[in-house]
Amino acid sequence: MNIYFSENVKRFRKERDLTQEALADYLGVSFQTISKWERGESYPDIAFLPVIAEFFSVSTDTLLGVDKARDEEEILKIIEEYDNLTDNALKHDIIIDAIKRFPNDFRIQLRYMGDLAFRNNGKDYKECLPKIKAIYSNIQNNCRVDSIRICSKRYLATYYSTLSEYENSGISFDDCKKIIDEMPYMRDGQEFLRSYLFPHGTDEQKEYSMEAVDEAIGLLCAGLAHLFGVTDEDNDADILIAARKAEIEMLNLFYDESNYGSAWRNIIYAYGYVGYLYVKKGDYEKGLQYFKKEAELAKRFDSLDRITVLHSIFFDGREFDKHTLGSTFVATSSVKTLLKEKYPLPDEFKTIPEFHEIIKTLQ
Repeated sequence: MNIYFSENVKRFRKERDLTQEALADYLGVSFQTISKWERGESYPDIAFLPVIAEFFSVSTDTLLGVDKARDEEEILKIIEEYDNLTDNALKHDIIIDAIKRFPNDFRIQLRYMGDLAFRNNGKDYKECLPKIKAIYSNIQNNCRVDSIRICSKRYLATYYSTLSEYENSGISFDDCKKIIDEMPYMRDGQEFLRSYLFPHGTDEQKEYSMEAVDEAIGLLCAGLAHLFGVTDEDNDADILIAARKAEIEMLNLFYDESNYGSAWRNIIYAYGYVGYLYVKKGDYEKGLQYFKKEAELAKRFDSLDRITVLHSIFFDGREFDKHTLGSTFVATSSVKTLLKEKYPLPDEFKTIPEFHEIIKTLQ
């Protein structure tokens, strides 16, 4: 548990408009002692704490920041639970309770902002937009943590992009673009700075380099999806197949089939989408091959322990926590939904016995 004695002494002293010398005189110690306390270089004898607390008219717990330390532990638990969930309804309930309990914590504010922006895909913007703007303004003006400030920009830019498609929302894409133009380039991210600024040859630098490669692969997959418009049904099926196959080849190059780490969802969905495209072209045999592979990978993912170790040459020894993809993510259930409901497969294809066998393996 963290102790906040140093910052509390400094804060209480300034609230009473006292110099370090004046406080030292009141307490009967040297001003150098006060200076060391406030810098966290030394602490008073435990028997002296009640004297300091009485002078400031606070409890010793308040002086030490014990309540703040307990709050910090609780906030970290909430954040871990929230970030590990994929069920939006559960996430909403958690963050609504958290913002009531810890309204001034910027980490909680950021997640509340995300909940407001993305839970209903912008449909309730008349109610949410003023709240989102207020949270964004507070974070930008008062938060000193760059990662939180930048993430709030990403949330607002994404939200503005959604609202720009709604009539009479008062938001155009120019509003989104202004925020994007303020964002840093990918090379300025912590993953890449760590990978080439940390001392080379150390375990830390190796781990951070793996993290940078892993992040780059995820961004590349997302970039390829947008480059080729994989959700646009008007695009040429052969081009989309070639693009998705290239993605599959890349993922199989960097990972090994026993464990795809953070790319599990990408590889599973890539095989499934290629299968759907082949069915769309009328090649049912190849469609079944890719759907079968999608199902096999989904079952393999679900059978993994929560914490596993990768063994490819690029990520050898790197640990993977399944919950980074969401603690409620069940691959077989997701694939089953895709095959039975999401992919617009023709009824003729759905009657094929081999297709029914694939569905059975996902039960």
